[in-house]
Formats: sequence, structure tokens, C-alpha cells
Amino acid sequence: MELRERFAGLFFIIPFAVSLLLHTLTDIDFFFFLSLVLAVVSTVFHHQLYLLFFNDSNSTSALYAGNAALEEDYDPVGQDGKYWDPRKLKLSQVFALYPNKRSARPEPGSCGFVFTYNKLLSVVEKVEFYDYRHRKGSFTLYKFYFSHTQPNPLFLDYDSIVKTEISLERISKKMIFVPLNRYSREYVY
Repeated sequence: MELRERFAGLFFIIPFAVSLLLHTLTDIDFFFFLSLVLAVVSTVFHHQLYLLFFNDSNSTSALYAGNAALEEDYDPVGQDGKYWDPRKLKLSQVFALYPNKRSARPEPGSCGFVFTYNKLLSVVEKVEFYDYRHRKGSFTLYKFYFSHTQPNPLFLDYDSIVKTEISLERISKKMIFVPLNRYSREYVY
């Protein structure tokens, strides 16, 4: 969980504490039951509430995905031909830049972005880079681990990109693949 996701629970802890305090002061059972409902909702649906209220403002994964695309000589330009700045866009806005060629499986011989999309909440959870050029039964997923996330599988104290092989059978129903075009660099000698 990201640090921001952990602190998102405060969004519901404060109303819980207020309703519990009101119950203590007024001895009205409604406030006690309200505090119980808020406690259960914030505990059981913590991740979904974070996605609903806070995740769309986090575009750090778009920054890493765009950089990984450039390092692999693929152009992260939007399908409208415009370059985008992940520091100025929400994840849903980055997702909207790629309305065409979306698919549930990567195209053979392609590289591009894979968006993790939560259909229930209509929220983009993250964007990562994939490479499906070399293997037939699996693709390489560039997974981004940030130093403030838990668990970090390599126990690193800095942000890192870990390349993971994912078989085609293990593709999540949340994944939406968008292939990118090769980056056409004009070399100056």
C-alpha cells in the first residue's frame, strides 16, 4: 500500500471519532451506530475508497511508464499526437489519451502501456509498460515499486523498476493493453 493510501483512512477515521464523541456527549444511540458503520466501511472497503477518492490524482506510475517506453525506444505520445506531462494529468486523463487499439491481450510483437482499470469504480488504478516482442507465451511487465510502498519485494530504499515475466494465461481482467509506436529519433551529427 502506498503511504497516501494508508493515510486515506484518516478521511473516515475523523467522522468516526466525531460520531463517537457525539454519542458520548449526547448519549444518542444513532451516533454510536453511525460510528460502527463508518468503522466497518472504512475497514472493509479501505482500498476501494482510496481508489474512488484519491487514486486518480496519483500519476507517478504514468511518469515511470512513459520513461520506460522512451528507454525501450517507444513513443509515449498520445494518440492525438500530443505529448503529455504526467505531473499535470490525472491517471484517467492519461487513459483518455489512448482511446484506440485497446485490447484485453497484448498484440504480438508490440510494446506499450497496460492500464489496470477497475470497472466497478470506473477508475484507472495504475499504468505500467509491457514488452511482448520476444516471447510467444508470455510478456515482460515493467512493475514499478516505490520506496514508500509495502511490501517491496526487494526491500529497496529507493524507487525501482522490476521486469516480471507474465504468462498470457495470467492476464488480469483489469488489464487493458495499448500498443505504442516506435520512437523516431532524428540524429544530429
